[in-house]
Amino acid sequence: MHYKQGIPRDQLFLFSNCLDEIIPEDNPVRVIDVYVENLDIAKLGFKIPQLKTGTPPYRPAVLLKIYIYGHFERIRSSRRLENECNRNQEMKWLTEGLAPDFKTIADFRKNNRQGINNIFKEFLLFCHSMDLISLETTAVDGSKMRAQNSQNNIYKRETIDKVREKIQKKIEEYLEELDINDEKEANDIKLDNNEVKEIVEKLKKLKKHKSKVGEIKKKFEGDKELQIYFATDKDSRFQSDNGKIRAGYNVQIAGDNKNKLLIANDVTNDGNDKNQLKPMVRKVENIKQELEIKNKTELGADAGYYSEKNIIENINDKSIEVTVPRPKDVKTKEKTGRSKKNKVPAPGYEIDDFVYDKERGVYICPRGKKLVKTHKNPSTEKSGRKVFEYHCSDCKNCKKRHLCTKNKKGRCIRVSVNKAKIDNYLKRMQTDEKKKIVSKRKEIIEHPFGTIKRSLGFTYFMQKGIEKVKSEFSFICFIYNLKRVLNIVPVKELMVVLNKG
Repeated sequence: MHYKQGIPRDQLFLFSNCLDEIIPEDNPVRVIDVYVENLDIAKLGFKIPQLKTGTPPYRPAVLLKIYIYGHFERIRSSRRLENECNRNQEMKWLTEGLAPDFKTIADFRKNNRQGINNIFKEFLLFCHSMDLISLETTAVDGSKMRAQNSQNNIYKRETIDKVREKIQKKIEEYLEELDINDEKEANDIKLDNNEVKEIVEKLKKLKKHKSKVGEIKKKFEGDKELQIYFATDKDSRFQSDNGKIRAGYNVQIAGDNKNKLLIANDVTNDGNDKNQLKPMVRKVENIKQELEIKNKTELGADAGYYSEKNIIENINDKSIEVTVPRPKDVKTKEKTGRSKKNKVPAPGYEIDDFVYDKERGVYICPRGKKLVKTHKNPSTEKSGRKVFEYHCSDCKNCKKRHLCTKNKKGRCIRVSVNKAKIDNYLKRMQTDEKKKIVSKRKEIIEHPFGTIKRSLGFTYFMQKGIEKVKSEFSFICFIYNLKRVLNIVPVKELMVVLNKG
């Protein structure tokens, strides 16, 4: 049987094609090349190297192309990018045969955080010029991403002494081994030099670790409120993600309904989304101003963003109308029976089951008993919510008391000073228009995280520190948008638009 034969490795031959002919006309790498060449690198904040004597520097545009292509192909390591420059035909075409070393690539990323951060917005302006975004209906969502901080580099106040003792015990064990080796040497017993060197190296590492733990202990002693110290990435915090608790960040995105492009992003180390709605709304408003979009924007978020503070802060916003369902009104697979956090013993005696008598200024419970306001001025809860307290003094004679409260003093309800506004908001949430927005939110914003984490492979951060992480995530969102646009608009059509620009 005859098989196809390759070229003998010792045979000399010449390339019949130039490098440009190897890359097809519809290859996305051509879009990356033209797009970067059209950017005003200096205006975006990229540092332009000063020309000096000796070897000339690489153009920032070339290094940016390498960085974009690497993320595009799920390659973020500077060492791997160096390898790609030497072996990958697409990369060779993109860099015109240049192959910067890994340190040059890493330094470019380190020294150009501002420019890398700004490229997300710059590409968004390009998308708007192509009429790919409308900002009529948007949605916000959050997810967790791992930080560069292993569990071994997380220290707790209550265990720091035990960690130090454990290190000291190990040091003493190795010192004892060295003493035994000294005795053997004195008795002319041949020693394994490699084994001795290994023990000495381990001792050095342990002493260094002990010194580090000692410094961390001083931090605990100097700050009584500090309970956990993240040694590798000090800005990261424990995040709960699909039942796993690990050091990471809470990443936020806002997406547009027209083509599911991301219009805003942020990173925080808060463990939940309750305080993230306002910052994301402000970011969307800023984008609207940048793009000079004046239409009203509907912004949907899931129940994790619901808080009275968030609703009241945005209730009078004429530019963006926020739609966030109450957690108790949302049906989920996890919701079975009554919440364990619910302090009311039985259904039918929730605060919503109490009726306000406007004429007498009192609340009437389901059993017809009065609850009277205890103070003229409202009190402030930990969350910042201001409430009036209403207390029932006739609970002792109620046969259903055990269903209503466990409090020995009787039932007390806390009513927000903004209850009327919240009630109107919740009433609007029952309209078909609002229900459509709640339903549409999933279509707009839930799949981007799947693409970012699964298709693109960005499940963790390579940078350390929240400012660097913000820049890294902004670039990840840019890569998502670039991929998305290439799925919507053919490469040749994009090339025509870019070449005109």
